[in-house]
Amino acid sequence: MDDLLLIHFQKLPLSFISVLFSFQSLLELNEIDPLAIARFLQFQNPGLLIAYPKINFADSAMQAIVCNDESIFEKNHFGIAEPVSDDEIDPKQIDIVLLPLLAFDEKGFRVGYGKGFYDAYLKQCRDGCIKVGLSYFEPVPLIEDANDFDVPLNYCITPQKVYVF
Repeated sequence: MDDLLLIHFQKLPLSFISVLFSFQSLLELNEIDPLAIARFLQFQNPGLLIAYPKINFADSAMQAIVCNDESIFEKNHFGIAEPVSDDEIDPKQIDIVLLPLLAFDEKGFRVGYGKGFYDAYLKQCRDGCIKVGLSYFEPVPLIEDANDFDVPLNYCITPQKVYVF
């Protein structure tokens, strides 16, 4: 299924990408591993910077930390691997965000693990930032508890197709 996700991702009409904000998947929870997509984007966009989330639990803020193949990650108290570095990139510089999710709906809203870190962070990104969800499952008709602070996806990629919102 990951190969199908990559094939569908390659169909997106993307221009040159300078900065990707990705995530470390929780494989034990069957989250999609976005590494193949990140590697594809690196091939297509020489010099691509890849950032990963780091949470400051004192103020519930998320940061995007630029990483490379030698970067060190440690698990936080949620069990999510985060970069040890503090090489933060401004959210306005991010071109595309790959988003983990549990479910998404036909309007492009996603459900994650309920902490709201991504929605708060995405509001800081520039208007043209592309938000791409990755899911093994098709959308539900409607997420009933979507709020005004929720940020919709531009695309969601499944093994079956690309959803455009």
